Amino acid sequence: MLTTMNPYSFVEQDFIWVGEYIDGTCLPEYDFETKKRQDFYALQRNKLVRFGLVGHGMKLYYEVGGGFFKLNGQVYELVYRSDGKEYYLTGQFAPYNDVITYKDAEAWANLSRSDETKFPSRITAYNFGYKVKLQVDGVKFNFKPIVSIPYNKPAYFDITLVADRDLDGCLVIKKNGTEIAEFHAPLRAGVGGRLKWNIRW
Repeated sequence: MLTTMNPYSFVEQDFIWVGEYIDGTCLPEYDFETKKRQDFYALQRNKLVRFGLVGHGMKLYYEVGGGFFKLNGQVYELVYRSDGKEYYLTGQFAPYNDVITYKDAEAWANLSRSDETKFPSRITAYNFGYKVKLQVDGVKFNFKPIVSIPYNKPAYFDITLVADRDLDGCLVIKKNGTEIAEFHAPLRAGVGGRLKWNIRW
């Protein structure tokens, strides 16, 4: 469904989220026929195979089996490398089904006015991803990658990683199987590390 559906929003919103199920059906943010908004908490997470956003001619989603991100036809993997070992944060045999999606918004107000004038808000970014607990080669990780699509700025990954032990390593980003970025990312046990990286389409 996500791989074949029209990559444009059909409501007055630039992107909509879509959850695709194992039986080929899906739950979109807005009903295809009635255009009524649907409840994110109605997603059947144990049946999800894909989750992401469609809009502006793009399909941006991740595979629940493995947690790989597929962004505009490109596959992104995330790996933590330390002391010659590679801890694959994507591609593990774990359900990556704790989905996250939210919108950043802003509103303007004139605080010098005493009336109750309502000011319109506007969406400034669309975000989606997941959080997952992993055990990789004896190390426990809490991993939360979010893809953010802001207005008039480059899209980026916002990656949070926590390990249960001290590690002096690097966060590696792969695109279509090829390493395209590496960042020194030492971790202290139980303390979250965070990285923002502009996506290279």
